[in-house]
Order: sequence, then structure tokens, then C-alpha cells
Amino acid sequence: MYRLIFLLLFIINYPLSIIHCSAQDKDIRSVQFFVGDNEQSDQVMELNGTEQLTLWFDDLNEERAPLNYTIVHCDADWREDGLFFADYLDGFEENPLRDYALSFQTKINYMHYELRIPNKDVRFKASGNYLLKIYEDDRSAPVLVCRFSLYENRVVEVPLRMRTPVQTGEKCLQQLEFSVKHASLPVRDAYRELKVRVTQNGISVPGIDPPKPVFVDRDEVSYTFTDRNFYPGGNEFRIFDTRTLDFGAQGVTTVRYDGQGFPYALLNVDRPGTGRPYLFHDDINGKFHVEAYRMGNRQLEAEYVATGFTLKTDELHEGQVYVFGELSNWALQPAFRMFYNHETQAYELNVPLKQGYYNYRYVYVGNNGTVDFTAIEGCFSETENYYTVFVYYRGTRDKYDRLVAVQSISSL
Repeated sequence: MYRLIFLLLFIINYPLSIIHCSAQDKDIRSVQFFVGDNEQSDQVMELNGTEQLTLWFDDLNEERAPLNYTIVHCDADWREDGLFFADYLDGFEENPLRDYALSFQTKINYMHYELRIPNKDVRFKASGNYLLKIYEDDRSAPVLVCRFSLYENRVVEVPLRMRTPVQTGEKCLQQLEFSVKHASLPVRDAYRELKVRVTQNGISVPGIDPPKPVFVDRDEVSYTFTDRNFYPGGNEFRIFDTRTLDFGAQGVTTVRYDGQGFPYALLNVDRPGTGRPYLFHDDINGKFHVEAYRMGNRQLEAEYVATGFTLKTDELHEGQVYVFGELSNWALQPAFRMFYNHETQAYELNVPLKQGYYNYRYVYVGNNGTVDFTAIEGCFSETENYYTVFVYYRGTRDKYDRLVAVQSISSL
């Protein structure tokens, strides 16, 4: 019975809250948003610290009008909170994207953009959640929207612990236990003033409600309880490598070129992970890294490669299958929907992706709008995941949700 309840919890409507960057234009590709030079980091950094957030993306429409950006403050649930610009930023409300260049000697031309914030035009004054909006001339119609968070350097401790669920025979769940030690904050009502959010591998977990306090002490709030804070372990991400086009590298069966010299990489035939034993392998938790061997400037010289995915399985008549990960901006994009080929008896997809090292997985979406992250990939409690706890505080005199603590832990 418990297993049935668990499955019902995680087959749910797909929430917008897990999206890191949302491309509103089909020509915006290869979006990466991270801290400093660490491409595998999440978009979270200390307010008034020494680091910068880095945004990279390509625009396949090389004739687009100049792009601009603006930044908006949000509450703990990523809703724009109406905070006045001068309360959260020093500088200019709208700024041009100045760092861009045209690709060099590639089969498909593209414009590559880069942005680092804070910079001389914008400096942050408030912690919390933010939206970075990239647009042409109308900021109400952005071509790209990205989320990031800034936390305060306060003495708020968040001890974390992973444990094995006590349910006998359960081999899919991972359990997170933690507490919030808030002696430095004047918390009077923990249920109203504190909000806690949890991410798995940098994204919110579908079907999981925000944690609620279990026990409230004077300077500590406990979120530890035997039947709460369960998360599906899922499976390790799949991998392919197109950093070289001279031969088929990891996850690639063959590389060939059409009559005009455009490259095509056919990936290995995949099969569902359900019904198979768990197998550990190192992944980068769904992200990707742009790189082209023997190229001087990987961002301007890497090719866009027509990449062929194949999932060998019976047709799923009650829903659709998507390729999912940072390569799809952590969203169920139409461009990443697979279609069933009755001749090959497999789901197939061809999509242009920039040369690099990629992680991905398959996600099933029912015709009624429900989403299942485990139906194709399987689910194991042994899977390596990292969890991050965000603690927001809004006192009686505060005008916004302050991010006062961020803490991460690995499931291994």
C-alpha cells in the first residue's frame, strides 16, 4: 500500500517551479547559468560576496535586434513580489548585453552572448530570489528568463542528514532530515516567518510539498520526522559525448556528415531502466559542458550537431516521452518530444545540440498532463543525488522574503 501511495505522489502535474532558465524563443540555445567559472554549480551565491553569476547562451537568429536585460525580485515561491527597484538594486533598471560575438567558421552560424552579474551597471542590495530577463525592446516579452538566488552571510545553521527510509522493502526513496538553528534571527512565529524549500540536483522535486516544522524550540526548528521529507532516488543520468566528431565517443554509435558537411551524431540505442538492477556511474547531475577538441575558442568554434536519440521500447499510447535535463533547460520543451517509429519500434528524436559532454534522461508525460520521472528510468534509493535546503525569513518589519541560509548534502 505504501508503494502505491508513493507512486501516486510522484505522478503529478509538471510544475513551473523547477525551471532554471526558460527560453521563450526557439532560437535561444545552449543556455548555461552558474557561479563564477564553475559550470556545474547552481545559480546561488552570497549577497555582497566576491563571486559573480555567469550566463552563457547562443542565438541562432544572428540578425536579431540588440538584446537587453533587467532583474526582478521574487518571493520564496518565485512570484514577482513588487519590491521597488531601488530596494534591491543599485544601478540601472535596464541594461544592454554588451558581450557577444559571431561564431567562427561553423556550419550553422550563431551569436554567442555572455553576461556576468553583479557588474558596474547593477549591484545587489537584498537577498532572496530573482528573475533575470533577456529581451529585445519590450521587457514584458523576454526571449529568455533565468532564476537565481542570493543568500545572506548570517549565522543560521542548517544541520543536514540523509537516512534510509524505515519502510520495509522500500528501495526507491531517500529521506532528508534537518533543523534550522536561528539564534541570530528574532523569530517569533516559525510557522509564519520561516519558509523552507528543498531541491534535488538543483531543481524542485515534483509532488513534494515544502517541509513543515515538526518541533519548534526557542532557537531551533526541527524538520525531522520518520514519515516526512521522502524523495524519489530516481536513477543516474545517461551520458553522451560529442566533443570530438572524428569518431563515436561515449554514448555515440556513429558520426557522419551530409552532402553539405553538416554533422550528425547517432547516439547509442537506449532501453528503459525499469526492471534492471541499479548500476552506479559518475554523472554531472543532468548538466552539460560545451567543448570541442582542438578548438581555440569552444564557445565560438563548437559546431551544432544534429543529435539522434533512440529509446527502444513498446509504444506508450497514453502519453508522450521527452528528453530532459539542462540540455532542455530543465523543461518539457516541444523540441525535445520524441515520436514513435513503428518500423524501428522505438521512440526517436533529432535535435541540434552544441558539441560537448551531456547528461540526459527520459521523462513520461501522460495525456492528462501528469508527469512521471521514474516510469522509464526506474527508481533506486542508492542513486547519487545532492539536496539543497533554502531557508527564507520574513520578519514583521521585512518587505520581502530574505534568504538567510543555504546548505547542501550528498545522498552518498
